[in-house]
Amino acid sequence: MDAVSGKKAPEGTGSVSDNTFCQTCANDGKDIPSDAFCTVCKEFLCSNCARVHRNMTFTKSHPLQDKSTMPSSLQPESENKHFTETCQRHAEEFIKYFCPNHETLLCGDCLADKEHSSCTIERISQVAKRYKEGPEYNGLKAGLVQMVNDIGNLSDNIQAGMKYIDEESFTNINELRKFRNEIKQYLDKREHKLLEEIEQNKRKSESVLSELKSNCQDIIAATEKLKVKLKAQEVNNNQLFISGTRAIKELVGLQSALKDIRGKKSVLYFKFTRDPATEQLLASCTAIGRFDQVASDLADRQKQRQWPALNQSRTDLSQSQFRKLPDIPVKALTDTNNCCLSSVVLLPGDRLILADWYNCSIKLVDTLTNRVVSKVNLPGDPWDLCLLPGNRAAITLPGLKKIQFLSTQGNVTQQDVVKVDGECRGIDFCDDNLIVSFTNPGKVVLMDMKGKVKKSVYKDSSGKPLFKSTWYLTVTRESQTPPVIYVSNMLTNTITKLSISLEVLKSYQDPILRSPCGLTAVGDNQLLVCGRNSDNILLLDTPTGKITQLLGKEEGIESPCSVAYCPLKKMLFVTCSQDGRPDSDNFVKVLNLV
Repeated sequence: MDAVSGKKAPEGTGSVSDNTFCQTCANDGKDIPSDAFCTVCKEFLCSNCARVHRNMTFTKSHPLQDKSTMPSSLQPESENKHFTETCQRHAEEFIKYFCPNHETLLCGDCLADKEHSSCTIERISQVAKRYKEGPEYNGLKAGLVQMVNDIGNLSDNIQAGMKYIDEESFTNINELRKFRNEIKQYLDKREHKLLEEIEQNKRKSESVLSELKSNCQDIIAATEKLKVKLKAQEVNNNQLFISGTRAIKELVGLQSALKDIRGKKSVLYFKFTRDPATEQLLASCTAIGRFDQVASDLADRQKQRQWPALNQSRTDLSQSQFRKLPDIPVKALTDTNNCCLSSVVLLPGDRLILADWYNCSIKLVDTLTNRVVSKVNLPGDPWDLCLLPGNRAAITLPGLKKIQFLSTQGNVTQQDVVKVDGECRGIDFCDDNLIVSFTNPGKVVLMDMKGKVKKSVYKDSSGKPLFKSTWYLTVTRESQTPPVIYVSNMLTNTITKLSISLEVLKSYQDPILRSPCGLTAVGDNQLLVCGRNSDNILLLDTPTGKITQLLGKEEGIESPCSVAYCPLKKMLFVTCSQDGRPDSDNFVKVLNLV
C-alpha cells in the first residue's frame, strides 16, 4: 500500500497507532515528527515549519493546532465528506477547486483542461473559511436581505395598488352614474317644460280656431236664413222687392264680417327644432365624459392618496348663521297618530320625501306650497331613506326585516321588496350596492340590490363589538378619494368612519354631541350631524375631527332625528321627535342660511 504524504505507513498488520510526520519536510525526504497542524492548509508541520508558517504573510493568520488537539492522521477520504456537490462535466467527481481567473468551480478532472493550465488554482477547502468571514459573502447576505425587503415592499405596493384600483373603480362608477343621473334629471325637467309649452301652444291655437269656426257658423246660419226668407217672398213681387232691398244690406254686413275673419292673423303653428348643442353631444365620442390615464409609480400613487390638494374649494358652514322660516305641517287627515319623522331626503323639483314611523307611511311634501301632496301607507314601520338612480328610493322596515323600494317619479309608489337577515336601520347607496346598518347585533353590511351580502363588519381586531344602536349612516366622498361611510353610534356618542370595503378608518367624538342620529354630507369633508340627546345640529369637519354646533334649542331644535340640506337654496330641513309634543313632531323645521 502506498504511503500518504504526512503519514508513516504501518509496518506489518499490527495495531500500532499511526505516527504523523511533517509534510513539508517529507517533500525533502525527511521524516520529522509533526508538532502542529494547520486547519486551513490541512498540513502537519514540525516545530520549525510551524514557526515559518506563522511568520509568512500569506499564512500567518492560519490557526495552528498543537499536539493535544491536532488530528492523529490525515486520511485522503476525510476531505471528501465535506464536499457534497458533484461536477456538471464529470459526474463522478466532487467540486474541490476554484479558478479565480475564470471564476469557475472545478473538480480534479477539470484541472487537466488546457484552459486552466496557466491559472493559479485554489483549493476550496483553503479559501472557504476566508470566504465565509470575508466581505464578499457578507455582501451577498446583505444583498439577499435587501432583496427580500425590496420584494416585500413591492408586494405591499402591489397589494395597495390593487386595493386602490378596486376603490377607484367604485369611485369612477359612482361618479359616472351620478353625472348620468344629473343629465337624466335635467333632460326630464327640460322635456316636461317643452311638453307644457306644446300644450299651451295647442290650447292657444285651438282657442283661435274655435272662435273662427264659431264666427263662420254664425255667418252661414245668417246666410241660410236670408236665403229662406227671400225664397218665401218670391210669390209676392212687391214684398220680394222690399225684402231683397233689405237683404242686400244684410249681405253687405255678412260679407264685411267674413272679410274681418279672413283679415285676422293666421293661426300660429309650432315646429320642434332640435338643440344643436344636444345634437353635438349625441354625435360626440366622449359624451358624458372620459377617463384620463395618469401613469405613476406604485409608491408615488400611495403618497398621492395621502396628500389631498390644499386648495380644494368646499362649502363651509362652520361660521354660518341661519334664520328660522315657517315650519311645514305634515300630519295628514288619515293619520291615526302624531308623526315620528325618522328620515327626510331632498328630491328634485322642490320636494321632500319623509318617513313617518308612527303612521307607517311615506309622505311627499312640496316645499313651494309647504303642503303634503301625497301619502303612501307601508306594510311596516319605516325608518331610514336613501335615493337611488332612475327616480327610485329605498327605505328600511326594521320590524319586518325588509327593505322596500319606491318609485319617486311623480307621486311615490311601492315597488319590490328585499328580505334581510336582521333589524335594518340606516341605509345608503353606492355603486350598485346598498350599505345598511343593523341593530341587535350592531353591524354594517355591504349588499347587492337583491339583498345578497358581500361583506359585513361588527367587531374590531380584538373581537370587541364596533357598533351600538347604529340607527343611521351615510356614504360620501372626500375630495377625490374613494367613497367613505359614516355610521352614528347612539350609545357610545361616536361617529365611525369606514372605507367602502368596511375597514375602520377613524372615530369622532365630542362632549357637545350626545346620541348622534341622522347624518348628511355637505360639500367636501363636512358632515351635518343630529345630536338627539344634546338637542343640536352639529357640523363635523372630517379631516380635523372638529365638531361645531350650528343650531340648538334657541333655534327650536329638540331631539332631532334627521336633517337635509339644499345647497342651491341654502336651506336646512330638520325633523324632531319628542313623543308627546305634536307642535314639534308633526312639523318639518325649515331654516335658511343668512
